[in-house]
Amino acid sequence: MYKSQITINGIDAARSFVAMTAKYPKIRITLNHNEYEINAHSIIGILSLDLSKPIEIEAEGDDLEPFINDLKPFSV
Repeated sequence: MYKSQITINGIDAARSFVAMTAKYPKIRITLNHNEYEINAHSIIGILSLDLSKPIEIEAEGDDLEPFINDLKPFSV
């Protein structure tokens, strides 16, 4: 399991983030913010969050290293 904090600054960043997560359909990726847990593959879910603050991300699956590398532009 991988846990970290990310930022998604606006609609374009949300689109890029969802496109990136789409490359990893076998990894369970969730975003946790306050009491909400969102599937990171859902742009609607992401846009429902307060994007002005850092968001906790959790990823579970095999071979997370490529995903973690692709996540770097969003890292806090």
